[in-house]
Amino acid sequence: MKTLPFILSIPFFCMLEVISAQHAPNKTFANQDVFSKGFPKTLSFRNDKLGVRDDYKYWEKAHINFNSITKKYLKEEVDMPPVIAEWANIYAKKHPEKLMLVHLNGEGRSVNDPNMHKLYFPGHWIYEEGTFPLTDIDKNQNSITVERAQLFSEKAYTVHGRDRGIDKLPHDIILVELDDKGNRLWDTCEFATVKKVDYQTNSITLKRGMYHTTKRNFKKGNTYIAPIAGDFWGGNLMWYYNLSTACPLDDNGHSAADVFVNEMKNWFSDKGILNHLDGIGFDVNYFESKHGTWDTNNDGKADRGFVNGKNIWRAGDIDFLKSIRAALGDDFIITADGWRDDMQRAVGILNGMETEGLCRYNDGYRQISRTINQHLYWNRNNTTKYQFSYITSKLRHPDDAKISTQLHRMGMALSSCLGVTYAYSAPLFIPEAVGGTLNQINWLGNPLGEMHYTFAQTPDLLQGSGLHFNKEWLAQFNFKKAHYQVKNHALHITGKSEDAYETLVIPGPEIELAEGDLVVVFEAMAIEGLKDLDQGSLIPRKINVKLEGLPEFPAEPMNTHRLYNDLAGFMGTAKFTPQMFYFRNAGGSGNKLRIILEAQEQGEFAIRNLKVYNAPCGIYRAFENGVVLVNPSLGPLEFDLKSISGHDTSYRRLKAAPPTEGILDGPLHEVMEYNNGEVIKTNEVTVPGLNALFLIRP
Repeated sequence: MKTLPFILSIPFFCMLEVISAQHAPNKTFANQDVFSKGFPKTLSFRNDKLGVRDDYKYWEKAHINFNSITKKYLKEEVDMPPVIAEWANIYAKKHPEKLMLVHLNGEGRSVNDPNMHKLYFPGHWIYEEGTFPLTDIDKNQNSITVERAQLFSEKAYTVHGRDRGIDKLPHDIILVELDDKGNRLWDTCEFATVKKVDYQTNSITLKRGMYHTTKRNFKKGNTYIAPIAGDFWGGNLMWYYNLSTACPLDDNGHSAADVFVNEMKNWFSDKGILNHLDGIGFDVNYFESKHGTWDTNNDGKADRGFVNGKNIWRAGDIDFLKSIRAALGDDFIITADGWRDDMQRAVGILNGMETEGLCRYNDGYRQISRTINQHLYWNRNNTTKYQFSYITSKLRHPDDAKISTQLHRMGMALSSCLGVTYAYSAPLFIPEAVGGTLNQINWLGNPLGEMHYTFAQTPDLLQGSGLHFNKEWLAQFNFKKAHYQVKNHALHITGKSEDAYETLVIPGPEIELAEGDLVVVFEAMAIEGLKDLDQGSLIPRKINVKLEGLPEFPAEPMNTHRLYNDLAGFMGTAKFTPQMFYFRNAGGSGNKLRIILEAQEQGEFAIRNLKVYNAPCGIYRAFENGVVLVNPSLGPLEFDLKSISGHDTSYRRLKAAPPTEGILDGPLHEVMEYNNGEVIKTNEVTVPGLNALFLIRP
C-alpha cells in the first residue's frame, strides 16, 4: 500500500423580504409533491425503526401523508435491519411522487459494519497525535511503555444518543511500523483498544488484535502508536474518515473519499440496494475540522486541518462533495446539516441544508436569526437544479421540550414562510400539516408574495445614517484593525492582520434603548471569498453581529443563555444578501448598546443599508388558501390582517380534530382550543410569544 500522505491538487426591504420557495423545473422531479405542491411541505425525519416490528403496509401508511422521507436504511452507522432498505425501495417505486433520501453519516463509519473493514484501509481514518514505544513490543504483550501516555484516555469517545450507563469509552489505537524516513507502512499495522492508562509510569494497557487485525511484534525504533479519532453514535463506535487532501491512498490509488463515493455509486446503481431512491441527506459532514487534536496529514503533529498555512480539510471536503455530484449527476439530491459553524456550507454543490431543531439541536428559538439568514442565503444563491432544504423538529433542551407543541407549530410556520420543508417524525401528528379537519397535505397552496417582517413598519433608530455612511457617523466605528472606504453608499472593510484566517472584529455605533427588543438589518457581500477557495465559489463567509452592553441573561440548561448574543449571517461574493439579527429584551440595562461586527477571515467585505429597529420580529406570509403568522418574540404580538392581505379579507382558525392515525402533538384540549375553527372578526389577531398561527380563508 502507499506509504506517503499524498497531497491532492485540487430598494432594501424588497430585497430583505425576497425568499425563494423550493422549485424543480426539470421533468425528473417536477411531479414530486415537495417540488410541485404548495405548503406546508413536510419530511418524515428519522425515527428509523418505526414499523420494523410490523409489516410493510403499516410502514407505508405511517409515511404516506409526508411529501418526503429521509431515514437510516443502511448499516453504515446504525444496525438497521436489511428489510428497511427493501421497504424504502418498494415505497419509492410505488410512490414516485414522494422524495426519498437515505440519511447517511458523512463523517464516520461504524466499526461494526463489515464493509468498513473490507473496503477501507488503515490510512483512510483520522488519527490524533501519537507517540513511540520505549521498548520492543511482543505480540503477546498487553502493557506498553510509551514516551507520552497523556495522549491516550480511558474516556475518549463521547457516547451519544443512547443510555448505556456510561458517558465515555476508551481510545482505539493503531500500532504501525515506520520506514527509515518515518512514513507509516500501513500494511504492517495492528488495531487495539485501550483498557487502562497509567500516566505516572507512562504505560498503556491494551486489548490487542482488534478489528480483524492480528497481534504483531513491533520494534522500538520503527513503531508509531496513535489514537484513532472517533465517537459513539447510534449504538456503535464510529471512526472518522480522513477527508482532507492529505488522506493516504490505498493500493488502488484511492483516498477515503474515493472509496466512499464508489460505495454511493453502488448503492444507487440500477442493481443497487437503494436504486429507486432520490438522494442523500447527510446527518453530518464537516466543512471544517472540528477537533484540534486531529493529525490530518499523518506527520505526528496535531494540525486541526491546517498544513503549511492552508486549510486542507476544507479543500478536501469540498472536493469530496464535488465528487459525489459528478458521480451521481444533477438529477440527484444531496443535503447536509448546517446548524453549526464547522458544518456544511457547500452552496451550489448541495441542493440544500438541514437546520436541526429550528435553530440547533438544543435551541428551539434563541438563534432564529441564524436560521433565517442561512436559509435566505441558500435560497438566493444556490444554483443546483433542485433546491431542497428543511428544518427539523428536534428539541433536546429541557425547557424547550416543555413547550414543544408551540415550537413545532412555529417551526412549521417559519419553514413555510422561508419556502422550505418542515421535518418531524412519524407517528407524530401536527394538525397544521393537514389544515386540521381539511385533512389535506399542502393545503396552504402557493405563496402570494414574499415573506415580510412587522418591524419594517417601525422607525429606524439610525434615522437613515446607515444608508449613506457619512464621515460623522463613520467616526462611531473603531477601525484600528481594518482599512475602510465608502463606495456607492456601501462600507467596505478589509482586515489588517497577517493571519488571513483570523476573525475580523469591528466595534460599531452605540444605540440608546430604554426597553424592548432590537433588530439590526443590513445587506452584506464578501468582496473576497474564503481563503484557498475559488473566488467564484458560492460558499459564504460568516458575518456575525453582537451587542456590547446587553442585560445579563439568567443561566439556562445546556448554556443556551449564551446563544441570545451569538447571531450569525452569511455573505457571498456573487451579490449583496440581506441579513437580520434579532435581540430579545435588549433594553433595560441602562447601558448604551454598541453594535459589534464580526467577519470570518480578514478579506474585504461590504455592508450597506444598515438600519436598527426597537421592535419585536414578527414574520408573516400570505398564501393562496391562508396566511401564516410567526411570533418568535417572548411576548404576545398583534398582527394586522388588513395590512398583510392588502384589503379586508375574512380568515378563520383551523379546526383541529383528534387524529385517526398517529399521536397528536400536544394535549388534545389545548390543541383544539388553539385551533378551534373560529372566524377572526376583526383585522387584528394576537399570536402568543414563541408561537405561530395558521389561518385559512373561508
